[in-house]
Parts: sequence; structure tokens; C-alpha cells
Amino acid sequence: MKTKLKLSACLIAGLMFGFSANAQKTVIKKEALPTNAQTFLKTHFGSEKPSYILEDKEILSTEYKVQFDSKLEIEFDKKGNWKEVDGKNAKIPKSIVPKKIASYIKSNFPKEKITKIEIGSSGYETKLTNGLELKFNLKEDFVKIDK
Repeated sequence: MKTKLKLSACLIAGLMFGFSANAQKTVIKKEALPTNAQTFLKTHFGSEKPSYILEDKEILSTEYKVQFDSKLEIEFDKKGNWKEVDGKNAKIPKSIVPKKIASYIKSNFPKEKITKIEIGSSGYETKLTNGLELKFNLKEDFVKIDK
């Protein structure tokens, strides 16, 4: 029984390593991004040109990462929907932040700017210039502060 368990564990580990070993990162042009990502970049960054765009292909998923000379990074899912915008401690464009979240931050932290925003299955997470991380649900209602 122990041998079968060890064999199963080795097989699973081998499969997982095999999946990750097949990951492939490729530099691509803006025109190769999904349409949603191209529209997002045009809307929020105008004619600013990225320093690089990566396509990260794995067996079960594809993601895209765009970085500008300012070091600001944007991550997109396979459909071109943004997942994260990280200003690397510099403010991100206000136009990216949902209105309800922007309003909450402006009311409660008027001197702070948003340096990062991320959307996940449970909601949004933002980071402010003072280092605080604020969490919001998918309806953009404030949930809690992380430090």
C-alpha cells in the first residue's frame, strides 16, 4: 500500500513538473494582444509605448504582461481582461480605478494615491502611497484594511 502511495505521489509530482516545464514566455507586439487588452491600453495609456509585452503560455492558461519605461506593469488574462495594474509605488491612472472604489479612497484617504489595483474572484485589492492595502468586494464595497 505504501509503495502505491509513493508511486502515486511521484506520478502527480512528475505531471505537475511537466506542466510547469511546458510554460513558455514570448515577447510579442501590441497587435498580438487580445482586443480587450489593446483597447484597455489605448484607453488608459494613449499612445504611450510599452517597453515590452510578454505572452506567458502554459498548458491550461495564457496570460500577458505589459511593462512601460516607468516600470508600471499590467497583467491580463487570456481574454485580455486586466487582472493587475502595478505602478511600482507610483500612482496609476485614475481612469482604471472603479468609481465607487476611487470615491471611497478620496473620502477616507484624501492625501493618498493608488499605486496598485488587482481584481480577483473575491474582489479588488488596492495599495496606497502610504503602504496600506484596502480590500473591496466585487460590488466595490469596502471590506477591510491590510497592513
